[in-house]
Amino acid sequence: NDWRLEECTLYVTLEPCQMCSGAIIQARVQRVVVGCMNPKAGCAGSILNLLDMQEFNHQAELATGVLEEECSTMMKQFFKELREKQKKMRAK
Repeated sequence: NDWRLEECTLYVTLEPCQMCSGAIIQARVQRVVVGCMNPKAGCAGSILNLLDMQEFNHQAELATGVLEEECSTMMKQFFKELREKQKKMRAK
C-alpha cells in the first residue's frame, strides 16, 4: 500500500535511460539488474550512472552484464523485425 518499491529488484533487458533511471530512484528500487548496456543513451553506467549519484536521496545497487549475450541478441532481433515490418508497410 505504498508507491515505493524499497525491497524490490528490477530486471531489465536494456540499460535504463535517464528518465527510467530517475523513476527508479524516485520509486526507491533497491537493486537493478541490467542485461546489456546502452552506450548511446544508458544512464546506469554507460554515459553516466544516475543510480549511484550521492546527490540524490536514494541510490540503487546495480548489477550489469547478466545474460548479456542473450539480451543483446533479443534486442537486435526485435529491432530487425520492426525495421522489416516498417519496410513492408511502406511498400504497400
